[in-house]
Amino acid sequence: MRILKPLLFVCIWFSFAPVWAQTDSLVKALESCKVDTIKLKLLTDLNWEYLGTNLAKSQEYAEQELELAQQINNKTYIAQAYNDFGIVCIKKSNFKEGLNWHKKALEIRLTLYNPLDIASSYSKIGYCYSELDLYGLALQNQLLALKIYRQLNDKVKTAFTLNNLCYLYTNLYNWDKEIELANQAYSIGLELNDENIKAVALNNIGSAFEKKKDYKSAIRYKLIALKAFEKLEDSTSMATMMNNVGYYYRNMGKDQEAEKYYVTGLKIADKLNDKNSMAIFYSNIGALNIDKGNYSLANEYLLKAEQLCLSQSVFSTLIPVYKALGDLNALQGKGKKAREYYDIYSQLKDSLFSNDMAKQFSSMQTRYETNEKEAANKLLQTENELTKLELKRSNIIKWSLIVGLVLIILLFTLFYQNYTFKQKQLLDAERLQQQQMRSQAVLEAEEKERQRIARDLHDGLGQRLSATKLNIAGLMPLIQNHTPDQELLLGNALNLLDESVKEVRSISHNLLSNGLIKLGLISAVKEFVNQINTPAGLKINLETIGLEERLDPTIENVLYRVLQEIVNNIIKHAFATQVSIQIIKHEGELSLLVEDNGIGFNPILVRQNETGIGLKNIETRIEYIGGNVFFDSTPGKGTTVSIEVPLSI
Repeated sequence: MRILKPLLFVCIWFSFAPVWAQTDSLVKALESCKVDTIKLKLLTDLNWEYLGTNLAKSQEYAEQELELAQQINNKTYIAQAYNDFGIVCIKKSNFKEGLNWHKKALEIRLTLYNPLDIASSYSKIGYCYSELDLYGLALQNQLLALKIYRQLNDKVKTAFTLNNLCYLYTNLYNWDKEIELANQAYSIGLELNDENIKAVALNNIGSAFEKKKDYKSAIRYKLIALKAFEKLEDSTSMATMMNNVGYYYRNMGKDQEAEKYYVTGLKIADKLNDKNSMAIFYSNIGALNIDKGNYSLANEYLLKAEQLCLSQSVFSTLIPVYKALGDLNALQGKGKKAREYYDIYSQLKDSLFSNDMAKQFSSMQTRYETNEKEAANKLLQTENELTKLELKRSNIIKWSLIVGLVLIILLFTLFYQNYTFKQKQLLDAERLQQQQMRSQAVLEAEEKERQRIARDLHDGLGQRLSATKLNIAGLMPLIQNHTPDQELLLGNALNLLDESVKEVRSISHNLLSNGLIKLGLISAVKEFVNQINTPAGLKINLETIGLEERLDPTIENVLYRVLQEIVNNIIKHAFATQVSIQIIKHEGELSLLVEDNGIGFNPILVRQNETGIGLKNIETRIEYIGGNVFFDSTPGKGTTVSIEVPLSI
């Protein structure tokens, strides 16, 4: 059971909360206006102002707008009036009538050729078709809108439309296409630094992986989306993400993780006073406690869910609540009470099933009528095509030879391109192999050089400095009649030697971590975090999950060096006050997540100049062990580095 937040078709709607002072000024302006075209603009604005609060008033202004536009034969505003009628119908959930109005608007707009208005009509027509469960027609119209927005280079509307298409491809069971389009939308969000576009795209990717039953990937993207919604301070969407992640963990059999997200999401919903969402969280937590054997606690949560559902008349959520209460009482040996809950569960389920069937029959009727119209249009189109074919029949023989020659050339071109492509693939594979070998050699040589320098510092320079310190200390008793200034100079010399010995040992330790060699990655990281010379006010929080056993030495070494590089970069450049490090071991995979609240940076710009060498080093090391690195950073908003590494290389 999940909270399904309607994150789709966001490009269609705008903020409808009216500003009463503005509404009054529009009404006064309309009463005093003498110019028809200005009157039409004012009527349009008033229609939109009332959409969120008074649909009857909104429709009244749309009627006045249409009447005046027809009187002066202003086709632009006739189409706009049709559009406004359509939106009023959509707000009333009368999608069939809304579809007809938007089709009439589109018919006029195609003759006027205003690309932005045409795209807007296609988008709204697509929305109406989707609400009527005609996903194929919805997809066709949304794709037309997308094409126009791309031609206009309107990146915001392009991103919104891509996210809308994700919803359609979900219902068409094409989840790979949904992921592809959501990634395109996310790229635009990154380019525009639009957190809302990024958050919706990440949510869509997570939902697609959920449909593919890849809950691990779904969790990863939903958690990144959660971070984005936190930046937007969108608490409702944060609660949705919490519930989704809890649901995925339940499906993976990880009830402890699921409960953590359910409880956190419940707190957010409670703070928002979102009683519908609270009921779902209570129901989920209650069902989870039944599986854990905490019957008393489960009963408490389920009764709270029941109370909220009844107060809000949310009967769809009551069905699993009563089913769970029946199961709970059956497990406790309370047969009579269990049967009562099961009876209520069956009655509710049958009632909602009947309503769903009625809705399906209505949808089928709409689909039948639409198909009938389309069949008639196709028949007329076929007759026209036959007429055209008769006119062109005399030219077929003349063109057949030309077409045949073109086909031969085309086949030869395709064969040559295919051969060239295969050769390029072989060459690319060889280059990749050579690059991996070079990377391996560089990393191995670098590590050996680190070890050599560390040993030289520790055994050579460190020992000599220690011996020098002992010799100077031994000289002090032998110097007779020394003055206080001489004693001060000797003391300063000994202090400098002490600091030098400590510095040499620290550098040696960083270059060659004994903790990493003897105790493994986690102990080395803890030692590194504890000993690091952090700036005043910087707090580093380390969290590890599932790392009770040692990893492959190569993986441990690479991850340790990468973590050193990331933390040192934060200290040098980020001016952060908080750093969070999470190392989580999944089945067959290890995740490393490092977040800071520093000044952030632009990953694209950093890679383009010499300061991006550190990022390239991190990517090279992680690629060497078959992993992936994801940098999410915006100037002024901190940085998140996400690393995923397979546990077998």
